[in-house]
Amino acid sequence: MDERERDETVRRIAREGDPDRALAALFAPRDARSGLNALIAFNVELSRIADQVSEPDLGAIRLQWWRDAVAEIAAGGFIGHPVADALGKALARPGLSHERLTAMIDARRFDIAVKIMPDWPSLEDYLAGTAAALFALQAECLGDPGPGLASAARQAGIAYGLTGLMRALPVHAACGRLTLPADALRAHGTSPDAVLAGRTSEGLRTVLAALREKARTALGQARREVSMLDPPIRIAFLPLGLVEPYLAALANARDPLREIAGINPLHRLWRLGRWG
Repeated sequence: MDERERDETVRRIAREGDPDRALAALFAPRDARSGLNALIAFNVELSRIADQVSEPDLGAIRLQWWRDAVAEIAAGGFIGHPVADALGKALARPGLSHERLTAMIDARRFDIAVKIMPDWPSLEDYLAGTAAALFALQAECLGDPGPGLASAARQAGIAYGLTGLMRALPVHAACGRLTLPADALRAHGTSPDAVLAGRTSEGLRTVLAALREKARTALGQARREVSMLDPPIRIAFLPLGLVEPYLAALANARDPLREIAGINPLHRLWRLGRWG
């Protein structure tokens, strides 16, 4: 596979697996897009592992493969895997954090082994290692973000990542995975078992409403912190423009366990273009 074929493969994986972020990457300078797509595709590959394996040990093997691959490409090696090698090219740019890449791999242990989120602190940690780490890495891909990046990325990760998890609730529940805090469900008269069995309840709706409010609060803080970053870096945070319409769609869903909240594609493009 030559470099052109590899880049097209990576773009396809990013576009099919994470269309919102892939669309947002088109607003970036042309020379940065391949790195942004490599990071998106890397996240897509990690997120798919839990759905591709039947046993936790098999998932752990795949995560270890990615740990080894990141170490190899960070040292300048060539893997022969399109996403890994595209990621290696991105890593050749100064400033991209190897530690955040490893954190993204480690966070996915929940998907393959734990599967039931125990509480809000655990969910925050998961979002820090997934959505927040990806925001930070994409910002680093666009230049030197400065000292405010970590806090901006963390709040962005809560806002965007939490919204995404609520949208994916029907899919995750059908696969036996639950990213809503189990203690909050029990406190409101329901349980992880009830949710995984497809039983919608007022308790579930109450928990989801509280999580939507957490996402809105984080979005407000992220907006303030992102506004203090240099304009080129802010492009990494364009997907935040979709949080509010997705939250509105989630609030209007008749059954959160059977509907995946979406927004009009043209409205999605408009929101990405004007966010900031």
